[in-house]
Amino acid sequence: METTLNNNGFNRPKTFKIFLFVLIGIVLLGLLYWLFFSRNSESTDDAYVAGSQIQVVSQIEGAIATVNVSETQAVEEGQSLFRIDPTEVMIASEKADIDLRNADSDYQKRKALQGDASVSKEELEHSQLALLKAIANARQAYINLLRVDVQSPVKATMAKRYAQVGQRVAPGTQLALMVAGDQIWVDANFKEDQLKHIRIGQPVRLESDIYGGKMDFHGKVVGFAPGTGSTLALLPPQNATGNWVKVVQRLPVRISLDTEELNKYPLNIGLSMNVKVDTSNREGSALQAMEKGPISDTTIYQKQFDKAERHIQTLLIKSKKL
Repeated sequence: METTLNNNGFNRPKTFKIFLFVLIGIVLLGLLYWLFFSRNSESTDDAYVAGSQIQVVSQIEGAIATVNVSETQAVEEGQSLFRIDPTEVMIASEKADIDLRNADSDYQKRKALQGDASVSKEELEHSQLALLKAIANARQAYINLLRVDVQSPVKATMAKRYAQVGQRVAPGTQLALMVAGDQIWVDANFKEDQLKHIRIGQPVRLESDIYGGKMDFHGKVVGFAPGTGSTLALLPPQNATGNWVKVVQRLPVRISLDTEELNKYPLNIGLSMNVKVDTSNREGSALQAMEKGPISDTTIYQKQFDKAERHIQTLLIKSKKL
């Protein structure tokens, strides 16, 4: 009888059948995984944390007298970051207040003589215009005085501090760069052939290398960039020159993050992320723009204006009592 055993007892046909069964099993498992998981999802590790960066600039001229913050420090809205020497703006505000009191006194005297032949209608109107101009000058001078205290416009984290004690600054000089703590998102760069089934509102699972697999972040697709990274670069490619090689492009997809998760597990701008988008719900059109983004605002400037208005009213009341 012919035997398939060699001298070492190796059964080649049986081994081949086992190998074939194992191979078929792997293929079936891969097919099942694709049918139930990969077919309805798109993944990328070319994704990074981004956020709203806020520039803090000087609004008046002067020398930095005090620095109250350091880099990486968390700050609240309205918190004092820097103080500029108030000498120059204080003198300017006092002069503007004196001009206002004089203009108001002159107007009140002429108004009291209204109808008298010694005061014409044109003189009264000129005096009133002078008063309105003095009010505007005094208001602006007082606001400049309040801006000696450079405040944080929003709740944020100090990323870069540029101002130093003794430094002379002018309006527009950048003093610091901050990152708003409540405006963090992820820009995930997907290849062209991955964008077909990605839609606004689809759920996303994310992992950060800094926390490893123990923490899954949850988010959703909120928008697409209007162009690829290369076309929006400072020097975009000139494909019409003839010296061109086709390269698969990537399009940034913006993903919002769960605020409660961010409070427990903060993420810094620039950190890399692993992103997986659930594409099972494919309603809507591809490459749809974000409908509405987060609104950024601050109350510190309105508060300064209100303080200046109270200051003006106080001056006018005192002027009338004199």
